[in-house]
Amino acid sequence: MKKTILITGSTDGIGLETAKMLLTQGHHVLLHGRNPAKLADAEKTLSALAQGEPVESYIADLSSMADVDALAKAVAEKHAHLDVLINNAGVFKTPKPITQDGLDVRFAVNTLAPFLLTQKLMPLLGASSRVVNLSSAAQAPVVLEALAGRAM
Repeated sequence: MKKTILITGSTDGIGLETAKMLLTQGHHVLLHGRNPAKLADAEKTLSALAQGEPVESYIADLSSMADVDALAKAVAEKHAHLDVLINNAGVFKTPKPITQDGLDVRFAVNTLAPFLLTQKLMPLLGASSRVVNLSSAAQAPVVLEALAGRAM
């Protein structure tokens, strides 16, 4: 049975490999990335595996809660139902540890963004839908001052 599946962070690594596997199984995969060039490359690569099915892609920087909201709205504009949401996007090393909103970037991307995106997409998720949250032990400690809302 063909499913509609959104995978955040699907331009490389686990997200890209998961997208490849799901596409070869005939599912409709919605790609997400923050880098337009990497997202375009992933879409091109995956279109060859899509068995004639169009591959959709969405650009959003999950360190920005406004972008998370915009991503959810963009997906909801095109889809009335989502079978699976895979919250895969994550950040480990970054030259800017604090977001424009004054949050620790790792906490924003790895914790707040998946929570907010899931909440915003709840109207698209039915009783048989699934949400998969991935995490990594490689995450460096957060900046406690930013976590407390006191940007550095």
